[in-house]
Amino acid sequence: MVSRSSARPKNRSQAQTRIQPRWVSYGFLLVNAICWGAALIVVKPALEYTTPFRFLLYRYAIASLLSVGFIWHYWHQIKHKIQTLQTITQLELIGLTLTLALLYTGLNQTSAIEASLITTTTPIFITLGGIWFLREKQERHEWWGLGLALLGTLGLILMPLWQRSGLNQNFSLAGNLFVIGQNLTTAAYFVLAKKYYRHWPKLFVAGISFWIGCLSFLVLSLAEINWQPGLFWQAIWQDWHQPAVILASLYMAIFGSIIGLTAYIKGQNGIEASEASVFWYLEPLVYLPLGVLWLGEKINLSQMISLGLIVLGVILAETRRRQKSQRKK
Repeated sequence: MVSRSSARPKNRSQAQTRIQPRWVSYGFLLVNAICWGAALIVVKPALEYTTPFRFLLYRYAIASLLSVGFIWHYWHQIKHKIQTLQTITQLELIGLTLTLALLYTGLNQTSAIEASLITTTTPIFITLGGIWFLREKQERHEWWGLGLALLGTLGLILMPLWQRSGLNQNFSLAGNLFVIGQNLTTAAYFVLAKKYYRHWPKLFVAGISFWIGCLSFLVLSLAEINWQPGLFWQAIWQDWHQPAVILASLYMAIFGSIIGLTAYIKGQNGIEASEASVFWYLEPLVYLPLGVLWLGEKINLSQMISLGLIVLGVILAETRRRQKSQRKK
């Protein structure tokens, strides 16, 4: 244990050096929560005019062009470049291509608020992945917290079984299952990324992942129209005459990929990963009012109860985790 006197900063400037990075991290993570919290609300109207695969192609075509500077800046720092690119490609096909294909296919079938609520629970699945695959230890209170959060998640997934069109919602059990599938693949990706991406520049990995997304969704977009280039270019021409498609593509390329991802990476640099994950649960403060005001969707009692269980479970689990971290110090 460090004594209280020795832990105290020796002067005012030293205190400022320690405190400032934490507040900067909070600011970056708040920007990330806003950017990602609004994401599915912004994208939902675009899916009335285009397919999930073509939208994702547009998003990553723009993001990949904007990421050239990241790749160029870090390229000279990468050793064993061919092996590194192969590893990144394999992981990003799981964490980006498969994950986002599941997410936006689900969003195309269910409401934007419902999909957003389910994606907010992603850190729970990451925690469980760490327990199962990385042998991370949890205490009893943390298990109670995870149990409550998972109960709330289950309520969101199964809501279409008892909640029908009387609320003018487009709930879909299949859509919700697709979204929960992306939670599972995201958890698998983060567990693998923690192992393989530890020593590589995160912005370099992000830049390469954008190009992988662009190429993989180009292939999937062609496949869904039976590899007919003429129909493909005609579909693109029609898509880009729709303001909703243009807005969603630009928003997700700039605010979802470049700004949002960079803010998340920068935010994690100054605080613990477990503390950074708490900011995921600020996203409902963005997408709930935005979904009501912009899309005219409604929030019902079942959703609020499920969200309450999730938030309560997270608070219980994270409070114990921070207490345990402080005891170690």
